[in-house]
Amino acid sequence: MQGDLAHLSSADGAFDRVPCLTAVVEVRGGLLHGDPTGPASLPDADIDDVDAASAWLADVYGPETADAVIRGVHGATRVEPGDQTVIDAVLRLVRLSWTKAWWPAGSRVPAVDPVLLAAEIALVSHAVEHLLDDDLATERALADAAGIASALTALPPALTAEGERLLSALTALSEDYGVALDPAETAAADATQVRQEWALAAGGARDASDGIEVASRSASVRWGDVPAQTVDAEAEARWTLRQSAGVVTLRVEVPAVDAPSSGRTLAARFGPAELGVDVALRRDGALFRGQAEVPASALFLPAGERLLWVRDPVLSPADADAPDSAADRERVLSFAATRMLSPDASLAERAAGSSR
Repeated sequence: MQGDLAHLSSADGAFDRVPCLTAVVEVRGGLLHGDPTGPASLPDADIDDVDAASAWLADVYGPETADAVIRGVHGATRVEPGDQTVIDAVLRLVRLSWTKAWWPAGSRVPAVDPVLLAAEIALVSHAVEHLLDDDLATERALADAAGIASALTALPPALTAEGERLLSALTALSEDYGVALDPAETAAADATQVRQEWALAAGGARDASDGIEVASRSASVRWGDVPAQTVDAEAEARWTLRQSAGVVTLRVEVPAVDAPSSGRTLAARFGPAELGVDVALRRDGALFRGQAEVPASALFLPAGERLLWVRDPVLSPADADAPDSAADRERVLSFAATRMLSPDASLAERAAGSSR
């Protein structure tokens, strides 16, 4: 899409965009996607099954564009948008999907509450359910939002009324789908406990008898290799090699996001694959930590091979991507900071902004 023109092509539909600057929604017969940081009146679309997509194309792009796609027309065609209510809901779902996948929580940008976000995703998914490839998208989001009553207790007074409206709408929707919501609990007590645990972990004394530090370095963590809101988006991982009694130990620490964790385990690989050094990283207060004994040959690796790759093994099983661009990261961070103050942002984003 460029303005009110749609460029139709049968070329390979793989879109060439920066992952952290791309919002994606899977729809019947294809993908809707766009850059959340820029203005858009309509999302872009990659269609791989025209028959399946024909059920909704006119709702978004209007009947003439839908007909052109179905007939296999190439080139530019002027778009007369379809149902504006559907379009608005689609654009909102695209932005919410980006927030879920890429929100850069860290020292500059507070984390969004995943339960609040799931509640908003559930409502908008229901509004465009006929477009979505996942028949259970609404039910899945409702299940993720089951703790909404507790999440709302942490909202500031300025957002309380909006939170109550969200709860009312979600309660009605959950009843329609047969998904039970949890009763309210006090979120403040949970948050206080988490921060006390963090303070204890951060203040714990380090054992000075654990050998001599031989080498250390920091390493960037690619955002696409870890789930959003897992590690601090602006921090770096740090590794150290320590030697004691002839044993070489690799230690890895990665700053975690200041939010409760579900106990997710990350992984870190040090050096070339043939060295076989993999470390499990588990949440320990404000950090993901791990250590492992390594061959003495690790001490003699050239500087260019002393590389650390931190990842979620399920999300990123292979090391194939280039490092994130600093400019792209800064653009995302600036966009997130702006979203927290925007009146048209999601409740989850604005609630994150109020926590600063």
